[in-house]
Amino acid sequence: MKTTQPSLISMSMFALALLSFGCSKYEKDVPEPEISVISENTTGGAPTIVGNIIENYYPSSSAEGHEEFDWENLEGVPLPPGTKFVPMPWSDKAKRQFSDDIRFDYKKSDGWELYFSTFSTHSHPGNLIFNLYNKYRGILRSYHFVGSGTENFRDYKILQNYVFSSEGSPLLNFTNQYIIDVNQNTTYSTSFEPQALADSSWYAVEYELAFDKDIYNKNAYFQMGSDFSMKKINSFIINGKETNELNAKVRVTESHGDIISADAYYILYGKKDISQMASSLSGSDLNHLTNLNEENILNGVLHTPSSMHIKWGTRLNVQLPPNGVGILRYSLPISGSDISSIMRSTPFYDRALGIFYLDRKPTYTTSTNTALSHPYQYTLDISSVEYLFNPSVLEIAEIKNLRQELVATEQEALIHDNNRANLFTGHILKASKPLHIQGVRVSFDVVPKDGGEKVHMIKTFRAEEQN
Repeated sequence: MKTTQPSLISMSMFALALLSFGCSKYEKDVPEPEISVISENTTGGAPTIVGNIIENYYPSSSAEGHEEFDWENLEGVPLPPGTKFVPMPWSDKAKRQFSDDIRFDYKKSDGWELYFSTFSTHSHPGNLIFNLYNKYRGILRSYHFVGSGTENFRDYKILQNYVFSSEGSPLLNFTNQYIIDVNQNTTYSTSFEPQALADSSWYAVEYELAFDKDIYNKNAYFQMGSDFSMKKINSFIINGKETNELNAKVRVTESHGDIISADAYYILYGKKDISQMASSLSGSDLNHLTNLNEENILNGVLHTPSSMHIKWGTRLNVQLPPNGVGILRYSLPISGSDISSIMRSTPFYDRALGIFYLDRKPTYTTSTNTALSHPYQYTLDISSVEYLFNPSVLEIAEIKNLRQELVATEQEALIHDNNRANLFTGHILKASKPLHIQGVRVSFDVVPKDGGEKVHMIKTFRAEEQN
């Protein structure tokens, strides 16, 4: 029988404080399942580690004014002489609109590398932006600075970020898909964050990227771009509950327009994010998030008790106003691809992005025996879970504690009637009623060889039934 796994993150010190935020708005929690499920794990079989990935190495190039800098130790970003001082975004002197959960998460010892920057002591760029990439987490974070000219837009308090990439790559699949389909590549993603438009302010967003095994065969036309605008939105409806003030980061997982009614998910960077959005969560959701463990997470990256990148599914309904305020648009070539033909600046980081991906959909089998008390059986083919690990990650870290299991629910939807579905997990699931297989959840630790803090990865992938 399956046993409960130990908690990955202990948040007991603030759990009681969060629970006091007033869950009385929600009368219903997750109901007890009207189904009996026996979960079993087997010691037979092992996942497949694809080991024939040949890494090509394309060094970066630079143009005049393209300047690498010591972001970790400088007080301010590099700017030409005579230019007004701009403090680093985590400085006490800086004005920030982004989440405090990521304020001090920028250290080289935690895996961060300077990816790209427009800041220079030689020239003043139009877009004031730099990117950090975390080589142990596969996360690209963008910081951008807005100087002045916002006085007429004080009521624009929602940052809309549209990120896009070239077709034919899974690069953005971790960014946009809550449960990942390896047969469906994402080319764009839209998120909304409570970051108000204001003078002399820093903004930040981050994306978790998937490893593309074909990256070394792609050329300079393979790029990733981002479009930032500010919105004035009167109300959101999240999980059927209306809110006049967005208090969480929300990313849409389906097509979008002026009216959005779609699957979505919250993006959580840490315990302050959870505290901020506590009043809009159900009691059971709040309980899960204040006592995080692998059993209730389908998609996340866990670093320390206060550092995470977790996706938490929800439903979003929102009508956008016809106009917004555009503040930034840029595109970047992708490191790991052949960017040797580019004459302008390229990323400082020159290895492939992302930690891993799966080479194909995992498979499972089903059988029915009505003579049994649990007639419906679902069995994961463990060998069908084929991991693709980024060679540049394997050079600097070990992959440990691989785990893979089926994830099933009683009903097809993960969220039904504004309640979160109960999850049933294991290599083999035996049920008194038919189950809906949501996918295969995989997890593992990325353990830096230099002794740094380990990172725990959790991803759920769509699975295919085998006859």
